[in-house]
Amino acid sequence: MKTFLIEFDDDETMPDRLRARAAEWGISPEDLIHRAIDALMVDYGLPALPKDFHAKSLRELFEVGGVLKSKT
Repeated sequence: MKTFLIEFDDDETMPDRLRARAAEWGISPEDLIHRAIDALMVDYGLPALPKDFHAKSLRELFEVGGVLKSKT
């Protein structure tokens, strides 16, 4: 699994605000950060699906759509 390390200065309020918002929504701060990244990235860098494409599985759809890397 790939990870990114996010660091904040000791006097920044963002970590406290992330924890507070996550608690309001009943999720972890990590899940909140994932949601924020997903909202920002939406479809950035994803190819359009080929015309008349019909996936045989969700995995195939996600691979062709660029959401997951191909296992082959």
